[in-house]
Amino acid sequence: MGELRVLFFASARQAAGCAEATMICEGEGICEAVFWERLLADFPSLASLRGSVRVAKNCEYVAAGEDFRPGDEAALIPPVSGG
Repeated sequence: MGELRVLFFASARQAAGCAEATMICEGEGICEAVFWERLLADFPSLASLRGSVRVAKNCEYVAAGEDFRPGDEAALIPPVSGG
């Protein structure tokens, strides 16, 4: 058993009310669906951002269905605009 570090940026940070959290990973890790299930159980205010937020794992955007393992760092990155 290990931990997954979750970082929140921009509007995700505001919705979560914190900059980071930890999630317990049993065994080999958790799939993306379980990641979101647990995240929304702890931070229900993130539900409105789920469709627009990108998830990165260890500094790289993840593909749909990717697994998270103990020791990974996940980041929720909302859309950004700039000029």
